Amino acid sequence: MQRWVIRFCAFVLFTGLPAIILPGVALEKFAWLMKMPRPTLEPLTVYLSGNTGFIYVALGVVFWMVSNDVVRHQAFVKAFGWILLLGGPIYFSIDLQAKLPMWWVLLDAISCFVMGLTLLLTSRRIQ
Repeated sequence: MQRWVIRFCAFVLFTGLPAIILPGVALEKFAWLMKMPRPTLEPLTVYLSGNTGFIYVALGVVFWMVSNDVVRHQAFVKAFGWILLLGGPIYFSIDLQAKLPMWWVLLDAISCFVMGLTLLLTSRRIQ
């Protein structure tokens, strides 16, 4: 179960790849998906979009590597679990402040929390 939860997280993180290649276009498409106004493509927003995409993909690679041997990497799996568990309420707060659509706020926060909880509960069985 841990392997598939971590691989799902990695897959989601790999969606940051377009922001590395074309950060401005990715930012505009994300705004379109959220039904938000077209963003101004100032240097800082383009930088943050590309930088965030890179971090997402880099973490995705780490998650994928850990998923290949979850027993050996239990310390990392538990850390990921706690980070995701805490990420649920944190993303809820961030998404509300960003005024994202409620469907996104709930999807983001609940999925993060549930994946973290799943990793922590399943890690109790692995010693």
